[in-house]
Amino acid sequence: MSEIKIMTLSEADLGKIQMFCGHSPTYQSGYNAKLDWMQKRLREGMRYTLLQVQGRNAGMIEYLPGEYAWRGVEARGYLFIHCLWVIGRNRKHGYGRMLLESCLEDARGTHGVAVAVSKTHWLPTPKLFLKNGFELADHTVPAFDLLVKRLDLDAPLPRFKRTNLAAPPGLSLYHSDQCPYAQNTVSIVTKVGEQMKIPVNIIHVDSAKAAQEVPCHYGTLAYFHNGELLTYLPTGTEKVMEMLRLKSAKQEMKVSSSSPSSDGRNPEAT
Repeated sequence: MSEIKIMTLSEADLGKIQMFCGHSPTYQSGYNAKLDWMQKRLREGMRYTLLQVQGRNAGMIEYLPGEYAWRGVEARGYLFIHCLWVIGRNRKHGYGRMLLESCLEDARGTHGVAVAVSKTHWLPTPKLFLKNGFELADHTVPAFDLLVKRLDLDAPLPRFKRTNLAAPPGLSLYHSDQCPYAQNTVSIVTKVGEQMKIPVNIIHVDSAKAAQEVPCHYGTLAYFHNGELLTYLPTGTEKVMEMLRLKSAKQEMKVSSSSPSSDGRNPEAT
């Protein structure tokens, strides 16, 4: 029978016990930035819990008090889950449920537990939460749902935060140290701007308050062009350039289809 151990990292463990995310040499700079980021978050009440099988990391969950969530949410009084991750051969053994139960146990005395989910990549998917009593509290673009398991039925539901902040003109990157896999995003966006001769804005998200005001509710990573969201996923140079070319082509087609004919008449009026 497999030996299963669940452990929550303390400040003293950082740098000594290997985290689950970004631990390969490929993401060393992102991993180190995450360690520094985590040290500050642990002092705000964050929990980073590992599930180990036979001494090896099999999954993790990261959550913290809702007022310190690095997502665009209003979830004061709740615990808020950033990430819950079990991969590869470790799936379908109930490990995700074990990690979630450790969070729910921690949530006793609070309003409950909330999480932003999506059926697309990079946020937790909804299936595990819905199977364990979570309900839909809110929805927002591009494809985010806010789920909640209420422990206090009289408490207000958490909501996605409505922000008036808009991304500046040009190619804009909002980035943080919350995810090791975003380590190259600044150099990628800078390179794209140079090659496509587009002004670039780099905004480092360095607090929960700042993350909650990012125009994309993912909070910790987002690429914008002239105020329009391109993606919230870590994305390579060629893919970003492809997105921009496609966006430009669509705009040209729109302008062309709405322009008057060459003889000065509007073809739509004839």
